[in-house]
Formats: sequence, C-alpha cells, structure tokens
Amino acid sequence: MDEPVIVQPKPYHVTVEAGKRYLWCSCGLSKTQPFCDQSHVGTTFRPVLYTATDTRSMLFCGCKHTREQPFCDGSHNNLVDEYITDDRPREVLLAQTDVAPFDEAGKALLDGGCFVRRHDQLQWVTRGGLSMAPIISGSDGAEFIAQSAVKLEVGKSEVFSAGEAEVVLFCLAGEGMVTISGKEFPLRPNGGALIRKGEAFRITGDNNASEPLHLLMTLCPGDTSLDIIDSMPDHFDTRYAERTAIYDESSRKAMADRFYQVLIGEGTGSDEVSQFIGEVPQSKAAPHRHLYEEAIVILSGHGTLWTETLRAPVRAGDLIFLPARQEHSLECESPAGMMLAGHFYPAGEPNINY
Repeated sequence: MDEPVIVQPKPYHVTVEAGKRYLWCSCGLSKTQPFCDQSHVGTTFRPVLYTATDTRSMLFCGCKHTREQPFCDGSHNNLVDEYITDDRPREVLLAQTDVAPFDEAGKALLDGGCFVRRHDQLQWVTRGGLSMAPIISGSDGAEFIAQSAVKLEVGKSEVFSAGEAEVVLFCLAGEGMVTISGKEFPLRPNGGALIRKGEAFRITGDNNASEPLHLLMTLCPGDTSLDIIDSMPDHFDTRYAERTAIYDESSRKAMADRFYQVLIGEGTGSDEVSQFIGEVPQSKAAPHRHLYEEAIVILSGHGTLWTETLRAPVRAGDLIFLPARQEHSLECESPAGMMLAGHFYPAGEPNINY
C-alpha cells in the first residue's frame, strides 16, 4: 500500500475521555473506524496514539489524508473536484421543511437556536461616538461570541476596552483607522483587525471616503462588557505587530470548488476567534455540523439557509448565527456565486466539519 484507503470523506465525531488512550487507524483498513484493529499489519502504515487530556468532542480524520494526524484538518475537501453537496430532490427538501417567518425585529428563528437577522432592521443606539446595533448576544443563546454592527459617520470614537476579551473588526464599507493601544492600522472593505486581550482601541472615520465607515465588531468571550475609558493606553502587544489583513485572491485556499481565506486567526495572534472570507458557487452544501459557534454575514449573492425542519431565505447584508453542533446547510442560488464573511469560536480553520 502506497496510499491509505479513504474510509469516508468526513471526519468521525468522537467524545474522548480524559486520560484514555486512543489508537487512530492511519491505513483505512480497520473495521473499527476511526480506531486501529491491527489490520495495518503487513503494510508500512502504523496507528497514531492519542491520549486525551480532558473529556471533550474531537474530530478524527476519516479520509486518512490529514496532515494533522490523527485529527481532521479539512484535507478531505480537496480529494474531490466538487464540494460535497446535498443530492436529495428539491421537492423532498421542501416537503420536509417549513419557512421560518421573520418577526417584527427582522429575525427568523430556525432549529436549535440558529437564526437569520435582517441587517436593515437592526436597532441602533449611540455610544461613545459610535452608532451600534446588537446582532448576537447571550440572550440569543450564544455561549462564546457577541457581535454588533458599528457605524461612524465622521470623526473618531471614544476609547474602548473589552478587558480580557478579544475584539475582532470586519470592515463592510467605508474607510478609516483603528488605533490599538497607541498603534494605528487602516480599515478597508473586506479587511479585518484584531484587538488582543487587555488592549484598548479607538475607531476613526475617513472624512474623504465616499460612504461612512461600517463595521462588524465581534467579542469573544461574548459575555464581556465593552467599557469606555478616559485615555488611550500605551501597552500594545508587540509580539503580534501585524493586526490587520484584507481579502486577497492570491492568498485564498481551495476547498474543492470553494475558496476561503483566514484573515484573523491563530497565526495572527488570536487566542479565541477566527475570521475568514469564503466564496461559494451556486450549490447546496450537504447538511453538516461544526464544533465551533459561528456568525456569518452574507456579502453578496442570495440563497437559503436550511436546518433539520426549517429554512429561511438569505440575501446580501443578512446575518446568520449557528450554534455549535447545529446541523445546517447554506445554499447559494446566485449564478455568480456568494461571498460571505464568518467569525467562529474556538479559533481554527473554517474547512473542518462533520
């Protein structure tokens, strides 16, 4: 055997127990997947030992091509030319689901606490020189992340601190600057910025820009308060000098016929949350789940968000909340495809699901 047997494209969801040892099958021949039954004997493959440090859910690789043995790293997405789609007839899907209605506040609630929120129906308040509108909070069932929309017409905001939470910004429109504990960084459309734990920040709009600065602000952990402080401290964490990133086609990664680019994540100093941009062709993804809690904004295109028994239309500007382990499928109905941006906890790669 030169290559392992692909047992299944998706990983195996396993709840491991603290202190227990697990032998992951690397050859794909075992009848007790994802773990070894000695079927590798006589081949060059060897099982991989993992000892669990705590009790939690983990995803063990099922395609056997991961570079992060024994865990899934999304490699299964590139073993096929097309991303795994839902091949059930549409009439069956429609018969199995109902349309989730939007309430007066522009929120459609789907299965398991998943919801879609209309951006044009957000409720805005003014605080610290910013117009802010909550999108996701603990009252919506979110455990780890909180998200708000932010606008700044002109000038600059007061100085904010989130204490021991990370703050991640995503620029939807306009131009400006974020000052992070004394260091200045540009804000541009389809770009992100990270404020690390313990740092403070101020947002400044570009008075010459053609439209107001419009951001998404994500806090993690989400139960942390955002405080206004008297002055800008000078304690920028110099271990992570680069705090902004912008969408760049040359930097994107492939997931079969889909693409994504991580803007903010573990490699850029984020301990808690990852931020990415994704490109989806006209298609309906097969129903799947993530171990992470996720917030998505549709940047372009339109389609439908499906859960087990409900569905809701989505369009550019809409905001989606997906609780961890909630089954869902996002369908792109636009011939030109769909662009989206997402934030999720815990930090990692957005191409891993089960």
